[in-house]
Parts: sequence; C-alpha cells; structure tokens
Amino acid sequence: MAERTLEALLHVRYAGRSEELPLSKLGLSWQASDAEIKQAVARHLDVACNQLASYVVVRTSQAIIVRPEALYG
Repeated sequence: MAERTLEALLHVRYAGRSEELPLSKLGLSWQASDAEIKQAVARHLDVACNQLASYVVVRTSQAIIVRPEALYG
C-alpha cells in the first residue's frame, strides 16, 4: 500500500480572501519564525510586509494560520 505524506500547509486570510498554500511553495519550514512567515506571505500576496504587522500567526497541529488580529468589544 502506498504511503501518503501530508505536506504542511499555511492558511492565510487577507483582504476578504482565504488561501491555503504548502509551506514549501513559500520556501518555509514548520520551524519558521513569525517574522519569516509574514515576510513570505507578503511576498506571495505582493504587498508590503508592514500591511501584515497586526496579523497573528497561529500554529495548530494541522496548519499555520496567518490572520487579522481579532478585536472584541
């Protein structure tokens, strides 16, 4: 039976869009820092890195998520 390898994913929410990308497409590994992740996402989206300054990076067992900071109240 063939073994299936799951590739690590990055899920990004930006400007009303959601996109899932393999970390390898961004040149990242699971150990990348938040700053490295934001820089790679900014390059992919073709935006200035400072546009992601308030975004948070969340690591789950299944993916890395880059999303706007949640504001309550």
